[in-house]
Amino acid sequence: MNYGSLWERLVRGVRWSWVDPRYRAALPEDLDASVMTLESRDRLHAKQGRSTARVRFHPGSGPAVTVYLKRHFRLPWLSGLAALLHPGGRHSPGASEWVHLERAREIGVPVPDVVATGERIGPWTSLQSYLMVAELTGSRELNVAIPDLYASMDPGSFAALKRRIVVRMAEITATLHAARAFHKDLYLCHFYLDEERLRAAPGEIRLALIDLHRLGVHALWPDRWRWKDLGQLLFSTEGIDGIDRRDVLRFWKHYRRRVRMARPAWQARMIQMKAMRYREHNLKHG
Repeated sequence: MNYGSLWERLVRGVRWSWVDPRYRAALPEDLDASVMTLESRDRLHAKQGRSTARVRFHPGSGPAVTVYLKRHFRLPWLSGLAALLHPGGRHSPGASEWVHLERAREIGVPVPDVVATGERIGPWTSLQSYLMVAELTGSRELNVAIPDLYASMDPGSFAALKRRIVVRMAEITATLHAARAFHKDLYLCHFYLDEERLRAAPGEIRLALIDLHRLGVHALWPDRWRWKDLGQLLFSTEGIDGIDRRDVLRFWKHYRRRVRMARPAWQARMIQMKAMRYREHNLKHG
């Protein structure tokens, strides 16, 4: 990666990009220059200087590649100043989420592949960033998948499947927390179930965790962030068809086995209080 000199960043601005070699042939040759102007209306969400959209690339030869492209067009000048002075510091959302995804992958948390990422630093304190992650083909978020499975399966088969899903969720969450890493946006919709694989091998549960842009590592007082993560997750299960109290207790049992914590009963109360606050906030602002 070439960040240029301070003078180049200040006066002309520089771009840097990283592309996973496995995907390079499927992407445009001028990706670095054109990525911030690519247009897609597919699942487009845009507001306040940022956007997310689904983009499908059709190379001349080889399979097509579908990604979710996150772009930040206008970032605070302080972030721009930090990038100007320390260009390798990953001061933008795109570059920092890349770091978070790779950190999670290293500790054993299944996350989407990062296809490409990069920044435009300068001129002056201007800063833009982008991140491409591979689409989780054949997968759906659990808050959508579970009600559909509940409606389409016989009760015994659904209960057995749900037990495996809950255990896998607990394993993933505990792996993250045991490393003192916390998602900070740990809602049910951020767990994706590979239904395509499930149909091919009914005994195999593949889950992936997405949207790690807020991930943080906290060695000091990790309980605060545990309460936040698990409070969010507990709140997000409320009112979902097919999820009941036994699932919550099963998650907690398997999570506790993998994470050392003092006073688990007190911790459970704090998590419940956190979930209640999310509920009250949602009622007030929903």
